[in-house]
Amino acid sequence: MTLSISLSTFNKKLVNMKIKIFGLLLSAFAVGSAVAQPRLVEKVDKEAGKLIIPYEKYKLNNGLTVILHEDKSDPIVHIDVTYHVGSARETPGKSGFAHFFEHMMFQGSDNVADDEHFKIVQSAGGNMNGTTNRDRTNYFETLPTNYLETGLWMEADRMGFLLDAVTKKSFENQRSTVKNEKGQNYLSRPYGTLGEVTDQNLYPSGHPYSWPTIGFTDDLDRADENDLKNFFLRWYGPNNAILTIAGDFEKDKTLELVEKYFGSIKQGPEVKKQVLPPPVIANDKYSTIEDQIFLPLTQFVFPSIPNYHRDEVALDMLASIMGGGNNSVFYRNFIKSEKAIQAQVFNPCFELSGEFSIIIVAYPDQTLEDTEKLIRETLNEFETDVLKGTGIGELLAQSKAEMKTQIISGMETVAGKAAQLASWHYLLGRPYNVQDDLDRYDAVSVEDLNRVFAKYIKNKKAVITNVVQYIPKPGENMEDFEKASFNPFADKEVALPAEYEGLSYVKSSDKFDRSKRPQPTDPKPAVVPNFYRSKLANGTDIIGTQTTEVPMVGMMINIRGGHIMDDNGFQDGTAVLTGLMMMEGTEKYTTEEFGAALKKLGAFLDISGGPNATTISMQCVQENIDASVALLEEALMKPRFSPEDFKRVKKQLLESIKDQRTNPDLIAAKAFTNLMYGNTVLGRFYTGTYESVDKIKLEDVKSFYEKNFSPNITNVVIVGSKGEDEMIAKMQFLNKWENKNVEVPKITAFPKYEGPQILLIDKPAAPQSQLRIGYLANPYDYNGIFFKTTLMNFPLGGNFSSRINMNLREDKGFTYGARSGFSGSEYSGPFVASASVRASSTDSSITEIMKEINNYREKGISDEELEFTKSSILLSDILNYESSWQKGSFLDRIVRYDLPNDFVAQQQSIVNKMTKEEINKLAKEHLKTEEMIILVVGNSYVIKKRLEKLGYGKVKELDATNINLKEFKL
Repeated sequence: MTLSISLSTFNKKLVNMKIKIFGLLLSAFAVGSAVAQPRLVEKVDKEAGKLIIPYEKYKLNNGLTVILHEDKSDPIVHIDVTYHVGSARETPGKSGFAHFFEHMMFQGSDNVADDEHFKIVQSAGGNMNGTTNRDRTNYFETLPTNYLETGLWMEADRMGFLLDAVTKKSFENQRSTVKNEKGQNYLSRPYGTLGEVTDQNLYPSGHPYSWPTIGFTDDLDRADENDLKNFFLRWYGPNNAILTIAGDFEKDKTLELVEKYFGSIKQGPEVKKQVLPPPVIANDKYSTIEDQIFLPLTQFVFPSIPNYHRDEVALDMLASIMGGGNNSVFYRNFIKSEKAIQAQVFNPCFELSGEFSIIIVAYPDQTLEDTEKLIRETLNEFETDVLKGTGIGELLAQSKAEMKTQIISGMETVAGKAAQLASWHYLLGRPYNVQDDLDRYDAVSVEDLNRVFAKYIKNKKAVITNVVQYIPKPGENMEDFEKASFNPFADKEVALPAEYEGLSYVKSSDKFDRSKRPQPTDPKPAVVPNFYRSKLANGTDIIGTQTTEVPMVGMMINIRGGHIMDDNGFQDGTAVLTGLMMMEGTEKYTTEEFGAALKKLGAFLDISGGPNATTISMQCVQENIDASVALLEEALMKPRFSPEDFKRVKKQLLESIKDQRTNPDLIAAKAFTNLMYGNTVLGRFYTGTYESVDKIKLEDVKSFYEKNFSPNITNVVIVGSKGEDEMIAKMQFLNKWENKNVEVPKITAFPKYEGPQILLIDKPAAPQSQLRIGYLANPYDYNGIFFKTTLMNFPLGGNFSSRINMNLREDKGFTYGARSGFSGSEYSGPFVASASVRASSTDSSITEIMKEINNYREKGISDEELEFTKSSILLSDILNYESSWQKGSFLDRIVRYDLPNDFVAQQQSIVNKMTKEEINKLAKEHLKTEEMIILVVGNSYVIKKRLEKLGYGKVKELDATNINLKEFKL
């Protein structure tokens, strides 16, 4: 489950489209029909020249809103149930209930057993989740289209038949899971309590936005099952829900199924729209958070306006011009001037209010006073030099183009479109569509920008929050550090509002047996993309596919090598620094000019040096493809490499490397990589060390670019609305690139350990411990040992319902999530079981993970697990080709590993033929506990003695920045 914050980019104007509004009393079916039918209340059709998501909207007699959007491009269907209840409907002193109930809704209902929801969806090859924000909670699954009825049956069962399944055991289990989630995603994460502290200062006490969506830990501690049940009865009726179905389905049959499963569910209490006055800040409000961070952060938040207020889009544009990209005033004054590593301006808006925000992550040598002063000076400069300047019209045009690309890209998947349709309904309650969004942003004027700046920003008071470094004292434990989360209602008795009195649970009666799970209809085959391939004269491989669902084109250029090429006489981090420098302008454009040129086209470009490749990614709207490709050519073929930019970019990388030491997840990832690959280049983290990057000179970057970038190790992936001939023609500029016949070195001689043995990295006062348990296994293949071991691992740790996750999360409540898997590439890759666990459960978690691995290795897979694995993996392929990103990943895998065109069919054949005996043999041979190391990043003061009692020998404490492999049993 996930917490989410919805940032609206929608508008209020109605687009000129075909809309038919029907009265609620008008039946969509013949008068006298014996069966109640959903009533059609709204219909929106496509219209030439307009970007529209067509849909039909219906109402059931119990108040449920049903939105249908047909999209038959892939044989999948997305079901989204959005309840108009988030943390804003909670009561002071009883926070976190909406999110808590999101978890409880996956714990079974009358006819769907505990944890069966996950198993049913996964066995169908689908995926699912739920998210909670301030204003709504949603539950969703994407399934092969023949499982539509199954999905509707499950969603209806937890809407109307949930509460009898809420047991003391499931309640306590999910309470523990939510607390682990807060520990992992808030208390352990750098800057994790920033939003919580800001909200308490921005909103008056008791305001529904003044507490965090995940809630306060002590509120969760004092809640009981009756609190949760009352919350469900008050807010989870069908009249407060939107059922959105998007994808490949037959409308009439789907409406019959909706009425069958949802129609008899009893209506809940009336839910009225919340309306509250916006918060008023009479004086600047300051607060300081002490956190285990390296780089200080300063945030200004000005109260703004709710979603769809007439000023929302102008404020969005204002934020984009003020701080978006490297031609903005905040970039110039903070990043360019080397005062900060990050400067952001954005305008999130919610149902009740908005928060115009400025965030500066400064360098350690900047004082908080200096940062605040410069923020204020920059706001003044923005008004005088930018808003009143001659170039403001061009800047506004650039931001509109950028926003257009963002809006269009949201139309790509059925999940994205379903979320949009549900959001428009609960926030607006009237016809609204993509074209409305485009039109309202396009209508923003320079005068609008000046007006909203004067109204909401200029000389206005703000909530100012600073996050500063905190170094825990020796022996300080996690309970002391958890005080960063402060509940102002912890010691107050808060009575529930009268609306919670007299609620009763009344289940509907039906003329069919809900306990019988619907059987899927005949399946449809996956729509595997047709693709074209070409090789340019200089050796560049091109692979692509045409998709016309959205008018956009995406390109990805992969130059193999990346950090591996650092081993060719360069300092570690040179590949990363080269990629960063290639984003800093070209021979024709300065950094600022290049950013402006991209923004004007609404094009997005990223260049990054990674562990084994340098990747150049571009996305643009189809109408700007020629100009966008011209900029791509400039970036690849003629990078600027200026000394001034190099000095700044190198400083940013050096400071970010220092900052890595504050993130426990990253500490674990870096250390485990080092332990797996030893002192080879793969074992040295790709960003380099402070010492290695400090030695890199601009001449080294130029040399790396000249020696290691070559067409013969490059492939291009294209996914978009343009066809093969046109795109191959546009890529001909690559033929200007000289083929240097570069070879990527082969790397071997990795360490093997005598295991298991425990290695510990101290993270003082950490409320959670990061666990990594594994050994170095096999390189990638599509039909050999690697592929087969991934199948073998699936029931062990490769899915939500796996043994490891169900044990640690669902049974024990030690973690928010645990998993295991094989991750091969061109080189051997590790098998690793990983989790972030409650510190006090570190030793127990290791015991349980090792127990599950050993049990699986010795006793093997069950018949049920084998059937589940085959079904899930075979059917999930249907969902693998919907988005441009999915299509691009599929094509990249083909060209990167030189796969045959029918590799998917070969893999399906392997899965179909896999036997228990083969799985069990793989488990015995490839779950090598005798070679596994157990890496723990956590509070040594709390956990070390417990770890030493596990029987794995003396615990070795490591220095995360300098691991010496000679200390271990190899």
